[in-house]
Amino acid sequence: MSHQSLVLTNFNQFEVRERSLAELTGDNAIVRILATAICGSDIHGSNGSTGRRFPDQVMGHETCGVVEKVSAQASAELIGKRVVINPVISCQQCELCLAGKEYVCRSRKVLGVTKGVDGAFAQYVIVPVRNLALISEEVSPILATAVEPLAVGYHAVIRADVRPNERVLILGGGPIGQAIGLACARIGVSNVLFSEPSESKRKFISKFGFESVSPKELQSIYETSAKPSVVFDAVGSAHSFGDAFKHSDVAARIVLVGMDTPDLAIPSYEVSADERSILGSYCYTNEEFADTANWLGSNHKLVEPFISDVTPMSKAPEMFEKLHDGNFDYNRVVISQDE
Repeated sequence: MSHQSLVLTNFNQFEVRERSLAELTGDNAIVRILATAICGSDIHGSNGSTGRRFPDQVMGHETCGVVEKVSAQASAELIGKRVVINPVISCQQCELCLAGKEYVCRSRKVLGVTKGVDGAFAQYVIVPVRNLALISEEVSPILATAVEPLAVGYHAVIRADVRPNERVLILGGGPIGQAIGLACARIGVSNVLFSEPSESKRKFISKFGFESVSPKELQSIYETSAKPSVVFDAVGSAHSFGDAFKHSDVAARIVLVGMDTPDLAIPSYEVSADERSILGSYCYTNEEFADTANWLGSNHKLVEPFISDVTPMSKAPEMFEKLHDGNFDYNRVVISQDE
């Protein structure tokens, strides 16, 4: 079976091409794609700068579709159901998977990221049935693509064991920072502040009801009020990581979610003497992903601002050019299969 896919033919070059779909085997399903969001990692990866995307690759891991066909081992009840796809494909056999930590499976593959695993910038994709989560028909396919980043934010909040009465600082107001803020709201945290240098992003964040300031304002703010007990670094740069220590309370948890820089210097005295904890957070469990899909079904009005732009797949190469250019003001762009 052949289908149209958006192929990264070379770094910074995309073409819509016919691609062969693998044979349906094992406990897998064919999902007809309705919409797939362009992640920031797709934008940076497609220019070759991160080493995490490859020529001849079909990217796309934040997606929504309809189950078209299932293998003989899977339940036929899934056929025709609208689903979102957990892109983290684990082995389900190692001690980590068996302990419910499939998101850090040592042999995990990520849809549209791992070399040789075609993603959802396509008409169809094959994925394990266990990676499918039902999504309410009340949620548009476009907005349903937000489940994946929302699950990233939710897992980060769970990872930090945030309590509703805690003070939270989020460094970075992009989609992942927003997802962390929404996850805080989801568990009842009211004291949340964003640090974001871009005025346009700060205005956008206000659409969710969050308070935000420029990083330059943090010093004066925390001279007169208590510092946060939890800081989420949704940027991952040397500057943001430094701010995480400078503006966190003693015994604070600092959660590194952003991946701007592969190597960061750690102020060891501020970790040991003040007993701060540094936590890494990347993906989510299958349960957290499915729970997030359920949560979005009841909270889609709150999350609606998350998607800023939609483009058909035929125009996706031009959209990537705009995104690479850096002058396009957007939050999250979705590739739709509807022309």
